Formats: sequence, structure tokens, C-alpha cells
Amino acid sequence: MPRSALLPALFVLCGLAAPAGAQFGEEPLAKVASKLPKEFTKRGDVTVQVVPAKAKWGETVTVKVTVTPKSHAWTYPAFPTDPKQSARNTVELPSPSDLIFIGGVVDPPVKWKVKPREGSPGMDQYTDQPVTWEFKAVVSPKAKPGAKAIVLDTLDLQVCDDKNCIPADGRKLPPVELLVEEGASDRVNAQDLASALDALKVQKLPTSDRGPNGSKPLPVPAGSADPTSAKGDTRKTAKAVETYTDELKTIAASIVPAETATDAGNGGAQTGLWAFVATAALWGLISLVTPCVFPMIPITVSIFLKQAHGSFGERLKLAGVYCLTIISVLGVSAFALLKFMAWLSTQPVTNVLLAVLFLVLALSLFGMYEISLPNALQKRLQAKQSKGGVVGTIFGALAFTVISFTCVAPFLGGFAGISAGNDTGGSLIAVPTVKEIAGGLAFATAFAAPFFVLALVPGLMKALPRSGGWLDSVKVVMGFLELAAALKFLRTAELGVLPTPQYFTYDVVLGGWIAISVACGLYLLNVYRLPHDEESPNIGVPRLIFALLFLGLALYLLPATFKGQDGKPQRPAGTVYAWVESFLLPETNKEEGWSTDLKDTIATARKSGRPIFMDFTGETCTNCKYNEHSVFPQPAVREEMQRFEKVQLYTDWLPAASYSSDPGLAARKAEARVNRDFQTEVFKDIKLPLYAVLMPQADGKLKLIGTYEEGKINDPAQFAAFLKDSLEKAKK
Repeated sequence: MPRSALLPALFVLCGLAAPAGAQFGEEPLAKVASKLPKEFTKRGDVTVQVVPAKAKWGETVTVKVTVTPKSHAWTYPAFPTDPKQSARNTVELPSPSDLIFIGGVVDPPVKWKVKPREGSPGMDQYTDQPVTWEFKAVVSPKAKPGAKAIVLDTLDLQVCDDKNCIPADGRKLPPVELLVEEGASDRVNAQDLASALDALKVQKLPTSDRGPNGSKPLPVPAGSADPTSAKGDTRKTAKAVETYTDELKTIAASIVPAETATDAGNGGAQTGLWAFVATAALWGLISLVTPCVFPMIPITVSIFLKQAHGSFGERLKLAGVYCLTIISVLGVSAFALLKFMAWLSTQPVTNVLLAVLFLVLALSLFGMYEISLPNALQKRLQAKQSKGGVVGTIFGALAFTVISFTCVAPFLGGFAGISAGNDTGGSLIAVPTVKEIAGGLAFATAFAAPFFVLALVPGLMKALPRSGGWLDSVKVVMGFLELAAALKFLRTAELGVLPTPQYFTYDVVLGGWIAISVACGLYLLNVYRLPHDEESPNIGVPRLIFALLFLGLALYLLPATFKGQDGKPQRPAGTVYAWVESFLLPETNKEEGWSTDLKDTIATARKSGRPIFMDFTGETCTNCKYNEHSVFPQPAVREEMQRFEKVQLYTDWLPAASYSSDPGLAARKAEARVNRDFQTEVFKDIKLPLYAVLMPQADGKLKLIGTYEEGKINDPAQFAAFLKDSLEKAKK
């Protein structure tokens, strides 16, 4: 810009800045003193200065912010080399006021140290030396002459020590003290003045959305997509819920199904349902092998034989009535628990309650106390049973169900609680509760089946093992399993409260599982006994095998608690660890190229010409974690996914790492609710995970290429084929 144009440019600058006049600070310096928390000043100091301290309209100044950690304290960079590092300072350019900030912001060239990241793999940068960030700014012609106090309200700094990290909001930092002098200046930098003009014409892009090296991106006109969102650091700024809702409603209205949409994985979905039913039946059968149930099987069957007086038809009728009564009572109870658990499994409070429930059930199985229903109810049912006939049989089944509640409740509650962590929804199209109904009936039917079979074929009773101390051992082993589940639910609860878990971290819970496996193995080897156990001088072969399995599991998981030289935990190979890892919900590490903003992803896809891979996921979704950690990294899948623009839409809460600055759990949950509503509206389904492919069209619409119906990906090759097929269809 030639010097002859400087004066007109200043007038233009003045005109552009006029609407923002209300932002210009005229507050005396004495009223804007530093208000840093005492805990912060114990750990570090912050100084703010402007060079030069006196300037005229249009001149360029440099604002310097210095954080000086005290002894045994440290601070973090604003732009760490690893974008996954959540411990950082927020350093963004303030909005135009008496100073119009220009240019980019970079971390100063201090010697950053590194240390292992707590709770997740990777290394965090930090420094215990003074660190100074510099901002370039132009004095606005709207600034009235005199002393100015400019508050850096877009800064959020922190200093830490071994005990705590203390933040300092920018509004409490020492203000920038600048003396604006009156009169024309001959020190105006033409390039800086042009940048100040651009800063007023163009929507400001948050500095934290720049590259890791702090390089300045191209100006982005208001309403357009951020070109940095497709690759590298894809963190975003939180939006108002109303704004985000309107965005997704507009997108939902623009989605049209393809003529031949890819719909892969239906067989896998059916397989998942049958696997769930089989698991429910297995838990029902395990419930039979307990001290208050197993001995009652031959006794109950003997009653059928006696009342039938040798009549096969009568025996069949009594056994059928007895079993149908059990199936009705237990089936309804199992269905209610499954539905209740699935509905509340993502809430921190209910996860704590689940953990307490599992702990109570575990202690009951260990023999500390017994859980039972009121004696009056039991006696009333037994009195009705003594009448005999069909009515007596019904009340006999009710009495047996009530009495056996002590042993059945821990298994029924355990199955319901664990199942809630594996899936967070079901279809809204067909039968909304088909999975829960099928699971409840499978549990109850498996529990009642032996009574019916043995009533029809009494000779099979001779093949039943005798009751004894081995039944107590089964209870104790299940108690260990429920104790392990309690740790998992405590971890889930903390994930929903803190951005980064501090107590029930992945490593802590994994270590707890290893300790529980060791304790269970030693118990089965008779190294120690519990109060209700019988003395046993030796152990059987099956018990020895189970003991070795538990001890072997502990040794297998142990390497995962140690970090490698790169700061990442060692990952034992095999499906067993993949399942354990996903069930314990490893910390979310934001991978390169994954966005969490669908609108920006669509804008990027329109420029790149690539289809969009949309992943509906959740922080508490076990199957989602399994796919993300064990399937997506596989070479064949990863190669295909690199040809998509990828976006993850969380439906329970978004991880704090998705944002340049954590807006808080309430805001992250609110955005997730909008994502869940969007999934329901477009796909009529709330299951997790759900994968879909969209392709932007020239007319502004979005073509739905297809969805992958299988939740947990059991066949990575089939999933890779789905991706490849979707790419081919997107080109047509």
C-alpha cells in the first residue's frame, strides 16, 4: 500500500470499526486491575505489556503475555505438537477494540519438555521456564486519546504442580496498558494496516483452530467452512444448541436416499440378536448352578411325579404350568431390567448406582450377607402351594421364584447391567423392544427348562451331579465377575463427569481386573477360603482348569499396564484384549482426519469431491470402541476409509478433545442430544454404532449411498467391501 493511500485507508478503517464502538474500552486503569486467583499466584506469575507503550492511530504495537511458573510448577503450550494433547493454554486473538489484533499466534521457541500423558497414550509438552506469547496489533482510529486498559478476554492460562492445575480466566489477567496519543503518525506499516482492514471485513477464525505450528490460514468469509477442518487439527468451537439444531435439521431435509442404497451387514445384525439371546440363556443356566436353586430341581420334579400318580399327561400339564409361571415372572423381571438398564446406562448417576448394586450383589455372593424377600410373602405363597393341583403348582412356582431370588438376582442384575454397556438403543421401526423381550424370555426359559425336561424324563435326574461345596465356589466366582463389572460402571460414571478421568482411569480399572483375576485364580486353587466355604483338602480337574484360566488372563493383560518408549501402552494381541479394551472404554484419542462437525465436513466434501463416512458413536458404547480400536486400524479398512471425509457424531456426550476449549459437560451433552435426534429423524434408528455414507450432489442435496447395519463389526473384510462398494456408487 503506497503512503498516499494510508490516510484514506485510515478513514476506511475508522468506518469499518464504527459498529464495534461499544466494544472499545474506556474504563480507567485503576478499575481493571489483575484479579488472578490466589492459588494461581502461588504457582506462577503473569505479566502483560505492550511495546511501545505509547502509540498513535494506525501504528503497530506488540502485546506480550508472559507466564512465569514458580518452583515445582509448570505451564503448557497453546499449540502442542501432538493435537491429541488436552493439557494446553488457550491463546486466541481478541476481537477488535482499541487495538485490532492481526496475524497469527505461535508458541515461543522455548525448550519444551515432555512427560507421559496421564490416562491415555502419548507425551505432553510442558515447561517450568518463563514463556511469552506475542500478539501484533494496530491502534484503531476509534480509540480516543488517553490511557487504555484492554482486557485479553480470549486467553485462558493455567499453571500446575503435583497437586492441582489452576486456571486463570483472561478477564482476570492484568490488562494491556496503552497510552493512545493524538495526531497523525509517520510510522504506519502499510502491510499491517491492510491486515487490520481484512480483520474487520472477514469473520475471525479462532487462533486455536490453526495448525499445530500456529501458522495463519487463509481468511475465511463469514458462513463458509474452515479449510483446516478436513485434516489435522479438527477441533472446533462450541455452537449454541439452537444454531446447531437448525444446522442438522437443514441437513436432514436435504438427504435423499439413493435408488439402490448399499445395505450391508443385515446378517450380522441378526447374528447379534441371536448372540444376545444365547448369552441371556447362558446366564439363565448359570443361575441354576447355585446353592438355593440346584438342590431344588430334583425335589420339585419329585413333587410332579407324586402328584401325577403315574399319568404322563398329568405330569406334562403340571410341569408346563410350573415352567410357564417361572417364565412369566422371571421373563417380565428380566425384560424390565434390560429395558431399564439400557435406558439409564449413559447417565453418570445411574452408573454409580449400578456400580453400588453390583458391589452389593458381589458381597452377597461372597457370603457377607444374603439378599431375600420378606418372610411373610414366602410363607403365604408356600401355604397356597400346599393345596395342590394347577393352582397349587402356580403358587409353588411363585414360591420357588421368590425363595430363589437370593441366588438369581445377582445373575439377572449382572446380565442386565453388562448388556446395557454393550448397546444403547434399538430399532424404532419394527418392535421397539424386540431385543429386550427376546433376552428376557431366553433367560427365563433357560432357567425353567430343566424342570420341564426332567419331569418328562425322570431318569435324567441320575445324571445330575450331587449338591455340595462346589455350588458355593460358583457363587464366589460370579461375585468376582460382578466386582469387576462394578469397576467398569464407576469408570463410565467418571467419564460422564470429568473431561479427563482422574480416579477410575483405564489403567486403574484394568489393574483392578488383573488383581481380581489373580484373586479368583488363587481362590479356586484353595489358597484361601471364604466364611461359607466347606473345607476341601483337594480340588477337581475342572476347578484347576478354571483357576489356570483366570491366572492366565491376569498374565495376559499385565503388559497393557506398561508404557513403551513412545509413551503408548503395550497392546496384547488377540480378540480377548480387544474385547476387554472396548468394554473398559479406553480414552478417546482424536484421530487425524476425523471431524465432529457435520456441516463443516459436508463443505469440505463438496470441495474435495469425496463421499462422507458418518459414524454415530458414543463415549460409553462398547461396540463402538471395539470397532474404532480393533477394526478401523486394520490396513484394508484404513486404506478404504482414507478415501472418505470422516465425521463422528457422538450421541451420549462429545469428548472434550473435540473442542478448542472445553465448553463444559452440559454443552457437550446438549450437542450429543441433537446428534441423537438427527440420527432418529434420518435413519429411524437409535442403535450404536451406526455407519452411513453420504455424497454431496450438485443441486445441494445429499444422497444417502447406504448404511452398514451390523453394529459390532464381526467381519472386517465385509466392512471394507461395504466401503469400497459405497465409493463406487458415489461416483455414479
